[in-house]
Amino acid sequence: MLSVNELEFLTQVYQMKKVYASIALLCTVCLNVQCQKAEIHKNDGTTVEIPVEDIDSITFSMTNPFNFETRTVRLNSGYDMPIIGIGTYLLTTAQAEESVYNALKVGMRLIDTADIYGNEVGVGRGIRRAMQDFGIKREEIFVTSKLWTSSFNNADYEVDERLERLGLDYIDLLLLHHTAAYDEEAYQAMERGVKAGKIHSIGLSNFYDDDIDRMMKIATIKPAVLQNETHPYHQSRSVKAHIAKLGTILEAWFPLGGRGTGIKTLSQHEVITSIAQAHNKSAYQVLLRWHLQCGTIAIPGSSNAAHIAEDYDIFDFELTPDEMQRINALECNHRFASY
Repeated sequence: MLSVNELEFLTQVYQMKKVYASIALLCTVCLNVQCQKAEIHKNDGTTVEIPVEDIDSITFSMTNPFNFETRTVRLNSGYDMPIIGIGTYLLTTAQAEESVYNALKVGMRLIDTADIYGNEVGVGRGIRRAMQDFGIKREEIFVTSKLWTSSFNNADYEVDERLERLGLDYIDLLLLHHTAAYDEEAYQAMERGVKAGKIHSIGLSNFYDDDIDRMMKIATIKPAVLQNETHPYHQSRSVKAHIAKLGTILEAWFPLGGRGTGIKTLSQHEVITSIAQAHNKSAYQVLLRWHLQCGTIAIPGSSNAAHIAEDYDIFDFELTPDEMQRINALECNHRFASY
């Protein structure tokens, strides 16, 4: 028979709000009475152990924080971020302007760019055109940019440069693009940008466990977002579990596998195509819906207006637990990029 304390512990586990079943995912909670730990065995293959004193922290791992009605997620910075948007990697300035304009036209409100992309000016133009033509307010749009590694030693200036190129008064989310020399100093510069009102939220891109831990030793503001390559072949399970304790949200670049081989491989996989057929949706829509139901923000890139509209049309269907499991089972730790 369980003791009173053990029963209280078990009750705490089962009272945790919004378990995976509420988002078409399932998990198993195992109580280790002797060690006073809860072992969370999730359908994505990960296991999380939480001691009694940290039981409240399990809530983040057990829930999908996405609000599918507003299509946003509340970040640890207190700001709401759209859960799907347009990526502008490899787009020219002119292409970025049109893609951003078309994305905002169909309802997307998340825009992702970066210093190294060289298209921030076009992104800003697309935003201003859409605001004028569609009556969209600046506060309805969420703009992400990134500091490039060669500028980490001059990051305070580069924060202002991002604002200048985008033509904005503030940036919703600014990320460090990669680990590199002076990345700690650059992170601290972003923190100064937050305090100055130039940036709302900050985060990291292409960082993994050890470097995240290193950064947290000097950080005063936790990263709101981690943007890494993530898709069914490389699901970022370990790093996602690692950042859960920080309240950091995972965002997927290459959510469809990237250009070329990756997107063809995933979109033509029998598991994906069969699920797409069952829902009368495209393979791309199934992949993006899978990301959202996993609690991962997705930023597919495209210069094609029809494709952009298709990417956003994923809120009228839901993947079943079995379908989620089938896609989860595709994990093979295979990346389509080398950076």
